[in-house]
Amino acid sequence: MSDLVTLSKNSPEFESYLLGTFAKDKRALPVKTLNANSASETVTFRVVPVTSIERPNLMTLVTQTFKVRSFLLVLLPLFLVLTKNIADQTFLEPITASIATIGVLLAFVAVNLRNDYMDHMKGVDRVLIESGSRAIQKGWVTAAQVKSQSSLLLTLAVASSLPIVFAFPSVAMLIASGLFAGLWAQFKKADSFKYQIGGELVLFLLLGPLLTVGYQLAMGAPYDQESFWLGCVWGWLVLFIVHLRNFVNLMPSAQAGFTNTVTWLGFDKARRLIAVWWLLFILFNFVYHALFAGFYWGFYLSLVLLFVSINFIMKLKALSSPVGSDLKAVFRSGYYLFLIAIGLWIFECLWYLYL
Repeated sequence: MSDLVTLSKNSPEFESYLLGTFAKDKRALPVKTLNANSASETVTFRVVPVTSIERPNLMTLVTQTFKVRSFLLVLLPLFLVLTKNIADQTFLEPITASIATIGVLLAFVAVNLRNDYMDHMKGVDRVLIESGSRAIQKGWVTAAQVKSQSSLLLTLAVASSLPIVFAFPSVAMLIASGLFAGLWAQFKKADSFKYQIGGELVLFLLLGPLLTVGYQLAMGAPYDQESFWLGCVWGWLVLFIVHLRNFVNLMPSAQAGFTNTVTWLGFDKARRLIAVWWLLFILFNFVYHALFAGFYWGFYLSLVLLFVSINFIMKLKALSSPVGSDLKAVFRSGYYLFLIAIGLWIFECLWYLYL
């Protein structure tokens, strides 16, 4: 048994329905959102008993709610820095490195959860049907529960950073910078960098040089330029996926008034941005390898990446509309490039370690 309830933003019950706190034995599943992120926003909810919601098994619930697949965005750069320092024999403090790894994962999950909460409340995940973990929209958890879990995990992440700060005070500034940027992104509803033109560059810093340099220092290794440039190349690759995902959602995002660099540029210019961004990644990756990891590695990896890029560039160039199946095909092709680049990088690291 379910009921449809339509509420406007100025309704006193509006926020409680979004948070899921209006009743203990019911869930309000958003069905349709109009004028999202505006004073005239209205949402139609399907109100259902909690007992009628079909939940997946515990493993699926945890992996989807915490977006475990996205852990790659932090585990891969940690792996790259770790193998670099093992090969250079500068991996001196395994205990602090382990604590740093746990702290980074806790902070990443906390930010992921807070991001889902904010995007649900703002309307992003209610308008973009493939955005976020979908755990809130399906009624598996409430937005209020996700917010509480995020706060708890963030507290644990901050606590785990304290031993590292005491052991290596030089890491304190990097941790403080990362916390400031992360908190700004997740707690500022109106002007978070997520909803600003060019704001993706803060994500570049968080998952790029701040992460790689901080992790290098946390394992007792001295600062070097390689860890900084490694983070820059990785951060650039992460933004390629971010821009590509925003490109797929360009039309509904623009219609709902969600601002980012891609929606600001529009279809044609954003398409060029993505192509240029990927080609610049290949160039930056080559320069990084030529300076720090070997010219021939950079040369042959770049040749492979250029070869596998042909299909993607052709599909991107052939796009004529910001809607349709061709757009999703472009995303899949671009995501495969992302995975290929990661696979080549892992192969290279293992080569240095074992051969």
